[in-house]
Amino acid sequence: MKNRIKELRAKANLTQEELARRVGVRRETVLYLEQGKYNPSLRLAHDVAKALHASLDDVFLFEG
Repeated sequence: MKNRIKELRAKANLTQEELARRVGVRRETVLYLEQGKYNPSLRLAHDVAKALHASLDDVFLFEG
């Protein structure tokens, strides 16, 4: 699944570590999310979007 986490995180002036702390995961998890190597649970996706002050649709690009 493609996403805009890195772009939105940079826009929010957050490091990977800061975003990880806000959503309760390790920095490596944020890295894997940004690289598209890890698909988050619905809960984590929601928490990431909330931490980035964005909607799920703005953060995650769902392709059919």
